[in-house]
Amino acid sequence: MPAYNLCLQLMSGLHSLFLFTRSDTVLVIFPMLTIGLVLAGQTDWKSFLVAFVWLELHLLAFDIKNQVLGIEEDRICKPYRPFPSGRVSAKDGQLLYTLTVAVSLYLSFRHDLTFVSLLYFCATTLYNEFGLSTSPLLKSPIGAIGYMCYAWGTTYIIGHHQPLDNTSVKAIIVSGLIFSFTGHAQDFRDRSGDALLGRRTIPLIFSQAVARWSLILAMSGFTFGLIKLWGPPLFVSAIFSLLCTITSVKFASDYSEEQDRKSFRWYEVSRYTV
Repeated sequence: MPAYNLCLQLMSGLHSLFLFTRSDTVLVIFPMLTIGLVLAGQTDWKSFLVAFVWLELHLLAFDIKNQVLGIEEDRICKPYRPFPSGRVSAKDGQLLYTLTVAVSLYLSFRHDLTFVSLLYFCATTLYNEFGLSTSPLLKSPIGAIGYMCYAWGTTYIIGHHQPLDNTSVKAIIVSGLIFSFTGHAQDFRDRSGDALLGRRTIPLIFSQAVARWSLILAMSGFTFGLIKLWGPPLFVSAIFSLLCTITSVKFASDYSEEQDRKSFRWYEVSRYTV
């Protein structure tokens, strides 16, 4: 019986950890591992697993701190998360955050990624504790640093600690630039919660037409520019252009938050594909 209860507690704890990163698993974990495999090439299961754990720990640390500071918003928008649902207290969340950061830094030290982790946690601290997440102009650029760190660390581990080549570095930097100028795509789906908390995001401080067309024009510019930069086959260029067109039409044709959640998935597919 004690073993059974311990098993139940363990499963409950793992489920709580999953709920912290649930909304980011498809949008961060899978794409970043895919990017690492594309940039690093052939790998082995051990390196892939270590890269997954490294990525998951860094994402978990960010999500815990971000959610402990946004409990009231999550009560409205994402009540299933551990804090608003009562699965984890805010006090325990702070302790879990500290532990996760410590384990993340230790793992990075073991894999020569200490600088990447320090840069990442500096950026996430600025984003969460210093309020850059509320800045309509700085929110996306500071978030882009986090995404670049994800890609850098994952690629480095999957690539058996080999220095990243020029193509990989260029691809990671370009991905950061894309998010810096188009990251407000994620804010359309959370307008009600952001408005309730008094946040000033681009979809709230500008008219919907201006906010959406700024996104569409930036996406179109990057799509055209990257086709010129990478010079892919015509068929691949057509796919890039089609994804950009579909995403643009979806954001421009329906302003509802429900549709914006679906449009954001198309944006993510388009962004990671290019």
